[in-house]
Amino acid sequence: METKRYLALDVGFKKIGVAISLSGIIARPEKIIFRRTNTETFREIEELVRKFGITTIIVGLPLSSTGKKTKMAKKIEKFANKLQDHLVNAGLSVEFLFHDESLSSVTAENLETLRERKEKDDIAAAVILQEYLDSAKR
Repeated sequence: METKRYLALDVGFKKIGVAISLSGIIARPEKIIFRRTNTETFREIEELVRKFGITTIIVGLPLSSTGKKTKMAKKIEKFANKLQDHLVNAGLSVEFLFHDESLSSVTAENLETLRERKEKDDIAAAVILQEYLDSAKR
């Protein structure tokens, strides 16, 4: 059985935090993509998908406290759909899943190792991915 390889995205207006898990067990921060055009951003993500043999992309969705989609969540879904179309057109078949990211940035800010870092988006993506991986094991 082929091991799933995950890439998580913490999508913001200016930056996208990226994390990966090649084992399906442990998530690690990979990089922060500073957004330009969608095409340039999609190509950068496509490069990561190819480089690491990614099979599944987990996209963080900010849900309200009642579990409803926020305006930002709807924008992120549109972004993810366009990204998926780009990857399909590039000949890549990648599963897309969404995971509630409501607390990931707060968790990332509270992690001890981040005190010296200004940019935390990749850590937030790792938190999203680790939460997903942990919930998938249950």
